[in-house]
Amino acid sequence: MSKSVDSLQEAERLAASGNTKAALAQFRAAIDGAPITARARAADMALELGEADQAFVLAEEAWRIAPNAPEALLLMGRIAWRVGAIDDSLSCLDRIRRGDPLWPLAQAERAEALMAGNKPVEAYNDLRFALRTDPREPALWLTLGHVLMSLDRLDEAEDAYRNTTDLDPDSVRALAGIADVCLKLGRPDEAVAAGEKALQISGNDPVARTILAQALLAIGRDGEGWAGYEARFDANNIDPRIGAKRRDFDLPQWDGNPLKDKGLLVWGEGSPADEIRFAASLPQIIREAPNPLVLECDARMQALFERSFNGVKVVGRTSPPDDSISKEQIHWQSPIGSLALRTKVYENGYESLARAYLEADQAKVMSWRDRWSPSGERIIGLSWRHPDPGSARRSIPLEAVLDAVAIPGRVVVSLQRGMTPEEREMAADKLLLEPDPDPADVDAMAARVAACDVVVTIDALVAHLSSALGIDTRILLDNGADARWGVGKARTPWYPTARLYWQDHDGTWKRTVERMKAALDGG
Repeated sequence: MSKSVDSLQEAERLAASGNTKAALAQFRAAIDGAPITARARAADMALELGEADQAFVLAEEAWRIAPNAPEALLLMGRIAWRVGAIDDSLSCLDRIRRGDPLWPLAQAERAEALMAGNKPVEAYNDLRFALRTDPREPALWLTLGHVLMSLDRLDEAEDAYRNTTDLDPDSVRALAGIADVCLKLGRPDEAVAAGEKALQISGNDPVARTILAQALLAIGRDGEGWAGYEARFDANNIDPRIGAKRRDFDLPQWDGNPLKDKGLLVWGEGSPADEIRFAASLPQIIREAPNPLVLECDARMQALFERSFNGVKVVGRTSPPDDSISKEQIHWQSPIGSLALRTKVYENGYESLARAYLEADQAKVMSWRDRWSPSGERIIGLSWRHPDPGSARRSIPLEAVLDAVAIPGRVVVSLQRGMTPEEREMAADKLLLEPDPDPADVDAMAARVAACDVVVTIDALVAHLSSALGIDTRILLDNGADARWGVGKARTPWYPTARLYWQDHDGTWKRTVERMKAALDGG
């Protein structure tokens, strides 16, 4: 057996065991004997480690060795879209001719590239064509599942993932996809089972572990869930649709040690809604008296967080990070989503979380109240549609909820951004309409929300803002399961002033809205 084969086998063993860094080194050692194969697998390992530039260099090296070889073109196309070079990816993949054994895999990667370029419908159409030619290629069914998920066609996505596992029972990505879609369809126990099977097969696949963590949190297995959620950054390196992007600070991770007089950097992750939710742990961190405590957050959140968290140095996120961070005497760092695990807040049922921890600009709040309700009528804020078309399942038709909230004796204010002409016409005599809030000014939006007595909203930024401000918040949720809200629960420990109302099992909202209306009318 040749030395290069030995090196490749040892590298694959290391990769399977989850030792990605050692596997990368071993694949590099095998490059002389297997210049394309070893570079391809080394590029995979570099991606898992978040070293996208290194992965691209390895792919380009393989391509330059054999620029017309389908293996090199497939590798270059696969890596290129992951680093944002969509056109380069498509150019390479389109050179692999139909009839070549690698053509089906090239079509799967091509669809991924189109999705990365925000063309999911084109990706879907191309995959359906490819599947007519190669209906038994698991990679095509797997990618079709991903595309259908992005199009919010969940039932069809589940079918595609299950077709994948019929052809390849050990497909870890398909099992993770089944876990993800089952969670979104409100079947968290099935999601857990699929996620656990994926981990059993893979050892410690970060994508599977992250999706499993979300399912575990949804069913209340919080200790396991928060521990598994730590894989989210490695998962994001593999699949940018999953997990969160890591920030690169040369500081040791905080492991929960006492913080008194020690410097701690907490950095935000995910969407503004994620940062608001996880910020519920900050008051507990502040009580431990770290010095200094620096919070790096989405720049849109900076003014709101500065007002809300006394004694915290709040810095807007930039790339590279703001120079002022490096000037502080900081001992440890922590992503904000890891605070729940490090503080073990779940062990006391989240009782130590702050009830209302955000503070709006009171002058702006009073200005809105005086404008909307000079006679002191009850103010109801309303938001019904998620701004991201890919999250359409979270939305509720305006007509389904408008009459329930807009009754005499109230002022109902739209908190919705981007109303359609049809919505404006429907709401003209029932909603108080204001110019759209600036999406870059979350602090201004917080003032509008805080001026309301009650907020009725779907799962979007408004829900998190209102709840974290301590406003009476009624959240209308689709009938899926979610790590943030659980499944079918009426309350969430993260937001004590929020009440949850779940979509009817038949996919309509009639009974849900009636329950919400009865509670709203009663208090």
